[in-house]
Amino acid sequence: MAQAIRKTTFVQSDKTIKIDTPQLPQGAKVEVIIILEDNPQTLSAEALAVERLPKLENPSELITLMEVGQEVDEDELKQWIANEQS
Repeated sequence: MAQAIRKTTFVQSDKTIKIDTPQLPQGAKVEVIIILEDNPQTLSAEALAVERLPKLENPSELITLMEVGQEVDEDELKQWIANEQS
């Protein structure tokens, strides 16, 4: 019997998507159906950053140093961006 797994992900800058879940056994044949939202309510951290570029007086203000493997806290980033725009 077929099993359905629903995942929400974001298109990366290189136009790829990544689906990572322990429910996907290595080597299994799967069918992927992509539904592109008309007006997505949530943007990825990368999309939010790119959206901000034209609004900055100095685009270098967007630069943030991070360590390799460091996770991006998208909620914190969205809150920071909202505060910057208000």
